[in-house]
Amino acid sequence: MDALDVIVHPEEIEAWFQPIVGAAPFKVEGYEIQSHFRGEPLKPFFQEDDVPIEYQLEVMGHVVRQAFQKVPSDTQAFILIRCRPAWLFENGGEDFLHVLRTVDSSFPKERMYVTLTDVQVDDFDRLGRIVAYYQNSGLKVALDRAEATSLERVFSMSPDMLIVDLSSMIEKKTVSASYPHLLQTMEHLCDQLGAPLLYKNISHLGQLRYAWQHGGRYYMGNLLGEASPEWVMTCPGMEVLIHEVPMFYKYDREQMNRLFQLEQDWTVRFNEDCQSLKPEQDLDQWLLTLARKMEPEFIRFYITDANGFQQSSNVSKKSGEWKLYSFYKGYNWSFRPYFIRTTVAMERRHSGYLSERYVDFSSSEQTRTFSMPLSNGMFLFADISADYLYKERLSE
Repeated sequence: MDALDVIVHPEEIEAWFQPIVGAAPFKVEGYEIQSHFRGEPLKPFFQEDDVPIEYQLEVMGHVVRQAFQKVPSDTQAFILIRCRPAWLFENGGEDFLHVLRTVDSSFPKERMYVTLTDVQVDDFDRLGRIVAYYQNSGLKVALDRAEATSLERVFSMSPDMLIVDLSSMIEKKTVSASYPHLLQTMEHLCDQLGAPLLYKNISHLGQLRYAWQHGGRYYMGNLLGEASPEWVMTCPGMEVLIHEVPMFYKYDREQMNRLFQLEQDWTVRFNEDCQSLKPEQDLDQWLLTLARKMEPEFIRFYITDANGFQQSSNVSKKSGEWKLYSFYKGYNWSFRPYFIRTTVAMERRHSGYLSERYVDFSSSEQTRTFSMPLSNGMFLFADISADYLYKERLSE
């Protein structure tokens, strides 16, 4: 694309709208303003460092003005307007702010999001001050590709919306083991910031499912609705959500019921042994006997007292045999986030407790732990085999 061509032919620039569908109403709740020149996206023009920033701002001003001429006066939708951080450094942010001020003043500022596309800048403190200035003026600020931004910068900037790019989920059916944890982190960040989470570049149902499972309030991508030069009130994504979300919910509800049933079944299965443990019994030998009875679901057993100190050896299965490993005897596990929650849950319920999924630090495999209160006031922990979880589809 010839940058000079763009500058001298602004009449051939078109503002387009990519619909954003809301997870709650299953309706279009917002739009991202995009731009085209002679049928081609203008994104390369705005990303080209050789194009002077004043020219980029001039063209962006044309895009924004044209876009808001098409925005209905009675709309309740929010608007995302993409912005390079370099633009904010021009005149302390006033130059880009001038672009936004050319918009009809009747459109509420609180529904206008300045979307920062890359915050990997050297002078981040200065950028943060300009972002705060924009927010104090009534504008909202969204952070694009939040998953590629350091947590320190996300918290420091305190954006009003996080945007996560799902285009890295190339495979339709499988993703890397770390990907769900990344999305959980984004979900947690939004909870801490009080900001909504938008997932973009959703092109297949696998991505939509991940977005729904991991706190996505808004969804955007070609599966839901392609960008268009016209302002549209409806898009295919509305029907997609109406059809797919109940099935997502049904499947996850069935999974949750299976986990609760498994927790109850294992409580019954372990209960007789756990309540018959005598204070004078050797814990290691008792665990060896128990482990042989509880195959093949479990791969590791150990016992702690109420303060988190491990009172037994680890009883682990290696090469088909149960063996004692005394290395962790005496360790205190109360620092682990799960410990207090698990032990209190067992005491309150007087039953076993099945943990959430996590990655075992010794094997680096997905696992869950089943725990039981013992008659001597201690607690039994039994780590579940990754193979069993995979076979029973409990590692998803």
